Amino acid sequence: MTTQSRGGLFAVMARFGDQIAVFQGVVPYNSSEASQHKAYPSPRKLSKIDQHLVAQWKKLGITPSSPADDATFIRRVTLDICGTLPTADEVTAYLSDTSPDKRQRLIDRLLERPEYASYFALKWADILQNRGSGYSTSKQRAGTMLFSAWIRDSLLSNKPYNRFVSEILTATGSQAENPPAIWYRSVRNTSNYVESIAQCFLGVRIQCAQCHHHPAERWSENDYYAFAAIFSRVGRKGGFADAEVPTNEIIYLKNEGEVRNPRTRELMQPRPLGGPDFSISRFDDPRQSLAKWMTSPENPFFARTMVNRMWGHFFGRGIIHPIDDARSTNPPTNPALIEELAHDFSTNGYDVKRLIRVITNSSAYQLSSVPNQTNQEDTQCFARYYPKRLSAEILLDGISQVLDVPTIFPGGPGQFPEGMRAVNLPDENVRLNFLDAFGRPSRTSACECERTDAPALSQALELVNSNEIQRKMTDKNGYVERLGTNTKSHSENVRAIFLRTFSRNPRAAEEKMAVEYLNSEKSRQEGYRSLLWALLATNEFMMNH
Repeated sequence: MTTQSRGGLFAVMARFGDQIAVFQGVVPYNSSEASQHKAYPSPRKLSKIDQHLVAQWKKLGITPSSPADDATFIRRVTLDICGTLPTADEVTAYLSDTSPDKRQRLIDRLLERPEYASYFALKWADILQNRGSGYSTSKQRAGTMLFSAWIRDSLLSNKPYNRFVSEILTATGSQAENPPAIWYRSVRNTSNYVESIAQCFLGVRIQCAQCHHHPAERWSENDYYAFAAIFSRVGRKGGFADAEVPTNEIIYLKNEGEVRNPRTRELMQPRPLGGPDFSISRFDDPRQSLAKWMTSPENPFFARTMVNRMWGHFFGRGIIHPIDDARSTNPPTNPALIEELAHDFSTNGYDVKRLIRVITNSSAYQLSSVPNQTNQEDTQCFARYYPKRLSAEILLDGISQVLDVPTIFPGGPGQFPEGMRAVNLPDENVRLNFLDAFGRPSRTSACECERTDAPALSQALELVNSNEIQRKMTDKNGYVERLGTNTKSHSENVRAIFLRTFSRNPRAAEEKMAVEYLNSEKSRQEGYRSLLWALLATNEFMMNH
């Protein structure tokens, strides 16, 4: 017998012999109160994905939070799409716009900005493990820069996602002539190909199947090694194929190659996960068959994994969570929603920008993060926006933007152009303590969980004592210096600071408190420096909410 002590979704797994069944149920949080609540959006105003969410909210007895105000929305969506804060001028213009479609038009503008491509190129460089660590020569490091640029260009041109993935899977040649081939340099051996591709593009964590068939999981050892057989003919030349630090290798297709199950010694026929055996001649590339199977609209994993990944990016958690761990014992919180998104994505040409528009134009994405009495315990049904801390690069760039002092990266202007943003760094090998303290990943795994937002003492020390933050606060050409020397009133400056930092005007009490503090300080410049330091350390600045 199973009991549920609180409201929400739950899943129960039952096992008999080698058979597994999972039941997903719903326990309302407070059905009597919700039934009297009138906060559900009008069905006429709902998109299809909102309709799936509202149907679930009604079952759970929860109502959504109110829509986010305009100031909150412009900050949220600009950070989520472009990885940058809106400028004070952008906020002012947006708040004064009275047109009913201004949110939709804002989303369209953001998707055409180069910052969109840079931000999501960073995300994909993490997932695809585009590493610079261990490469000592400029020729070796150039590969990571070329791959990063190729990813950015693909996003900028809105290359269809199925083509983007196919070009990586089937890549051959040198890094100079075909940057996607660099993925094979970074990931290296056959087992890593299998595990990374399954996790990145199919949402499956198959690592355990390398040595055993877990009784509660679908995938067996034979599934693992049949998948590995697809890559048995991938070869390298022009470098040391087994070296930990390869030279400028060329990826090519060998005439022969095989994979056996190491326990049974069975010769494995190339076969994708859950797919048919491939009948491949020695003149054909099995990876071409894999790409065709994987990107087919009938594939049960491909589109669903991508829409779940993007949903997780914008909402802070996936419909399947973790986002790359789809299995029968970890069902989606809203099956109809994820299937709707996947179908829309695959039938519209795997258009990533369109997918982002669908998600960010939804009523759900535009909800406030402030909970109400019915949804305050909800953490998986998206009845409110879930705040999330800014990632390391975005936080550093945001501080640089507010203080108007660019970051100086190791290597100096000779290696990186002046004013370069952290989000544009080609790899993780550019060492900066601030980025490491705030969870930048080492790119040794295909899992997005390698990037962490967990709080740590080192983060507080970086904000207070790091040389980089101290330099930004005291730069003679920076924003703090200008505040200390301009002739504007404290009230005018405080309003400008809040627009610049929080993308909103200060409340009356906030403005009064800030002005009183500034009047009490002997040094005008030190007063503004302390005020900005305090604001940059708040949750309101460090979180997207």
